Amino acid sequence: MQEENILSDLRNKSYTEEDIVKMLQKQILIVPQLIVEDTGKSQLVRSNVSDIRKVLTQAGYDTEVVLDKGLERRALIRKSADYILPVILFATSIPVSVATGYIANWLFTRFAQEQNINIKYEHARFGPDGKIVDYVKLEGESRHVAEILKSGKFEVTNSTTSSKSSKRDS
Repeated sequence: MQEENILSDLRNKSYTEEDIVKMLQKQILIVPQLIVEDTGKSQLVRSNVSDIRKVLTQAGYDTEVVLDKGLERRALIRKSADYILPVILFATSIPVSVATGYIANWLFTRFAQEQNINIKYEHARFGPDGKIVDYVKLEGESRHVAEILKSGKFEVTNSTTSSKSSKRDS
């Protein structure tokens, strides 16, 4: 998902230009990692997508899940120690550390009783023109990833220069 611009990804998912303009006005876009079935008529979406959307919507964010249009959606149930979260795209107009705090709280609650769960997490910030401004990718034990998200101290990669810097509040 580390693209310079999210517009091509939205066009590949069969969104019209009008749809894309509306999406770029959202505060948060959630892009699930999709698995399209052999029939090509349905997409499997991990069940955590709706959980994360619910958490962020209840926190007051204008959130949209970006799926391939025209494909039926079905839930994919996790059966491994890896828990892959959807890619989350934040508008540059919102403070990312506040939103990641809500995600961290959800992770703490969701995995409080489970051990050895490996979390894969990615987020990026996008401007009104759809350009990706910076990018974060985390992977590790659930408690560790949640602590990093809660603190807001994560390595941010500037997608245009590929340099890394530590930021408190994006």
